[in-house]
Amino acid sequence: MKHIKRISLLFSIFIFCIIFLGECSSRDIVKTNESEEYEKEIIIPVIFLVDSSTNTRNNEDLVNSFNEKYKGKYKIKVEWMSGTASSYRSRIKLLNATDELPAIITDVRFSPEFYQLMIDSNRLLDIRPYIEKDSEWKNSFEPQVLESCTEKNGRMYLSPMSSSDFSYSGVFWNKRLFAEADIYFFPKTWDEFWTDCEKLSQKGITPLSLHTAGTAWAPMLFSTASIGASSEGREFMKMRLPEDYNNKSGRELVKNLKKLFAYTTEDSLNRDFDVAFEHFSKGETAMLPNGYWMLTQMNDEWKDRIGFSPFPENVAIVSPEMSGWSITTSYSKEVQEGALLFLKYRTLKSQEEKQNTLYANVGQKTSLEMDYINTVKGNPITVPNYQMQWNPILQQEVFQYKIPQLVNGTITEEQFINFMNESVAEFEKEK
Repeated sequence: MKHIKRISLLFSIFIFCIIFLGECSSRDIVKTNESEEYEKEIIIPVIFLVDSSTNTRNNEDLVNSFNEKYKGKYKIKVEWMSGTASSYRSRIKLLNATDELPAIITDVRFSPEFYQLMIDSNRLLDIRPYIEKDSEWKNSFEPQVLESCTEKNGRMYLSPMSSSDFSYSGVFWNKRLFAEADIYFFPKTWDEFWTDCEKLSQKGITPLSLHTAGTAWAPMLFSTASIGASSEGREFMKMRLPEDYNNKSGRELVKNLKKLFAYTTEDSLNRDFDVAFEHFSKGETAMLPNGYWMLTQMNDEWKDRIGFSPFPENVAIVSPEMSGWSITTSYSKEVQEGALLFLKYRTLKSQEEKQNTLYANVGQKTSLEMDYINTVKGNPITVPNYQMQWNPILQQEVFQYKIPQLVNGTITEEQFINFMNESVAEFEKEK
């Protein structure tokens, strides 16, 4: 009997040890897992483009410096995508449909209808509360930049760069070609602009680089800037997804749009921007409208013989929201917090870039760079970029296929406006 009790006691002690050791082991595992979870970097997935012409990875320095600063806590994990801005936008739309969006989208605002769809579907994080709580972040934005990215209801889904100084579009012009036509200053008014186009033409110089493929960027910059000189035109350009183009502003825009093509190259129709740029870069045309980003594409040898000016009447196309990045809502709170930190980091870095690129070492700037700086400092009248405002059917179909018909006289200005309005109805139907 004692022998049995002894065996039972030993067995109980054995069971107790197993349970105790198991609990200790379990507690140790939990602690280890908690420690590993705490120490593990939070991954923030994004997609950035690789410039096919230079093989440069966009935003690589920004990513590397952020990852180094927050090493061990946050990491921007990039999928490097070869392609164009258009292919990136198509990819984002596909990923939205399959619910596989990255944590940060860099180009959601260029498509106004897609941007609105993302908002209506609660796909984008309202970052306004976070900016309001962070005085350093909030104070890093210019007031007009914050305003441009704020919705009517006060919400904010876009985190732009700190300044609008990098988002100005005006006209690049060849000073040597202008001088050959005895023109030494860029025209101040639209009447002077058309007169100078005539003078250049009479000297055998093609005044303008234009194209119609894509969203007809170059001619649409000119024609939308032309209505920006009036308060009525500026109000029209501020409208997101306007429903009617058959008004004074719309008619003036189409009239000038057609007139522009009397002063351009023979191959301007059904060609993309790269053709227009090539003509200008080779000195075959006198003017090309574009933005700050074109300064980086110009040869050092001719940076001092090319000028930059606002459009006539001191108008500039400016849309700070073009630089806005958004955070998607399909990730954890930890990932969203890391994404917010990255967007703030980008904003503060853009402050440094503004000072270093635009305003430091002014004496070492080229005349072209000084022209751009003087345009920004010259308090131009600003007009939003039409690409941010108008429906995609109008931009991608009407402009691409109907502008050549307008120029060739196959359709009238009135018919072209009707096609613009039909795009509104078609867009509403597709929605």
